[in-house]
Amino acid sequence: MLDDVLTKDHDRIDSDLKEFLVSLSSNADKDKLLSVKDSLKNHMFWEEEYLFPSIIKGNELRIKGLEAEHGSIIKLLDEVLKQLSLNDKNEAIKKTEAVLRVIKGHNETEEGYIYIELDKLDPKKQAELMLEEVKHAAAPNGWTCKVLRTNSIK
Repeated sequence: MLDDVLTKDHDRIDSDLKEFLVSLSSNADKDKLLSVKDSLKNHMFWEEEYLFPSIIKGNELRIKGLEAEHGSIIKLLDEVLKQLSLNDKNEAIKKTEAVLRVIKGHNETEEGYIYIELDKLDPKKQAELMLEEVKHAAAPNGWTCKVLRTNSIK
């Protein structure tokens, strides 16, 4: 269960980062990059604070390596933002490509080992871990429920 959810999240983030990279050839979509960074931080938060601790025993070194890569990914994204602010699209492209390379190997390790370990957890434990993610999810700014958007309640 967790493996499928986390892998789909990787796919979504990768796709958005690739869309940002394409935008660098014309009008850089900084909002897309900021969205990717927020998504990654949320994904990393869930992993580091809830998921990794649940399987840390016997996986300490691998998890420490993944956490170090998390830091590298965020630093590289900050570099991309810096290059955008300097209006250096060529350097922003190079840094974005570097992010994609780091993420590719990182995701392979998580999906090929860590997420499989998470799926071995008891289904109730997996559900608890999923609920931790849901607790921290936030609706987009300005969102309201359908009934209030359509003024169906009078």
